[in-house]
Amino acid sequence: MVEMYSDLLLKFPHSRVLVIGDLMLDESLWGHIQRISPEAPVPILNLERRGYALGGAGNVVTNLKTLGARVTVLGAVGEDSTGRQIAGLLEELGVDGQGVLRDPTRRSSRKTRLMSLEHGQQVFRMDDESAHPIDQPREDALLAKLEAILPNVDAILCSDYLKGVLTEGVLQETFRLANRRNLQVTVAPKDANRNKYRGAGVLVPNAVELARLAGASVDENGWLPRAATKVFNEMAIQALLVTRGREGMSLFERPNGEVRKVDIPTTARSVYDVTGAGDTAVSVFTLSVAAGADRETAARLANVAAGIVVGKRGTASVTVEEIQQRLTEFQGLAPESRVESPLVTSGLQSLQVAEPRRAHTVATGSND
Repeated sequence: MVEMYSDLLLKFPHSRVLVIGDLMLDESLWGHIQRISPEAPVPILNLERRGYALGGAGNVVTNLKTLGARVTVLGAVGEDSTGRQIAGLLEELGVDGQGVLRDPTRRSSRKTRLMSLEHGQQVFRMDDESAHPIDQPREDALLAKLEAILPNVDAILCSDYLKGVLTEGVLQETFRLANRRNLQVTVAPKDANRNKYRGAGVLVPNAVELARLAGASVDENGWLPRAATKVFNEMAIQALLVTRGREGMSLFERPNGEVRKVDIPTTARSVYDVTGAGDTAVSVFTLSVAAGADRETAARLANVAAGIVVGKRGTASVTVEEIQQRLTEFQGLAPESRVESPLVTSGLQSLQVAEPRRAHTVATGSND
């Protein structure tokens, strides 16, 4: 079984993924906190070093590039220093940034985190950004670039942080164009507007995002299967992959009109930092499907990758070598270990199911 996943990993460098979404700059200011300000009851951070990384959709790009994928990006930034830094970091990664539109009416998203060297954790965060939707001319320009790029990609991953790039118009036209070419699409359902993601194919939200989409409460018994069924009935999707933190993931499919569920337990050894784990999961899932994997195989590999990244500090990514090492050590990916059942109004019942099928369209979400 490990050999099957190893063969899949070898296909990653040949897979071409287009990322559309909200690009951000993550700025980390590291310093010592040794006293409290005499002006107010707040700690004083004596700055020692600065660090910069791509955030938001940029973190998805970083994850994909780290895994060896060939990546193209579409997005929008402002005509400002933050936008130029984002463009520079994309160039350092070897990613073509010509699809990143410049919008003088926007402030590029910058997340500044003050980090304590003594405690190894964040003590304050400041956001500087614009979050209004891109205007119609830029929406048209982005879609024109999308249509021109489509012949040269194998999958699309839309990373929605609700900063204005992934409007309902952009998403719906992306679905239409992708379906015409039978391309996989990935979209983050961070918005509560179900119409925005209707027809996305496979949604990949976390539990809170799914509850928001379905109008459900995570505190209610049996909320997950009910929410999944509602999303299937109202959003015309093909599959749903829910990331559930320490509980792993749950994959829902509807092969013959009946919603079925596969629970995938977490492989994390320890949880140090969950920052960016959702981006890692959706990146590996999408790239695996683009490389030819069925949905369950892609979900299990994504689960392994997420289990690795939560053991790292800050917004991190994983390498093919790290995944391969974990696969060698952990043998829990075999389909024989899966838990799968149909959803009925009275709850979940055990069911032996057929082999999983290949996915065609995907959607995901992560925290801002």
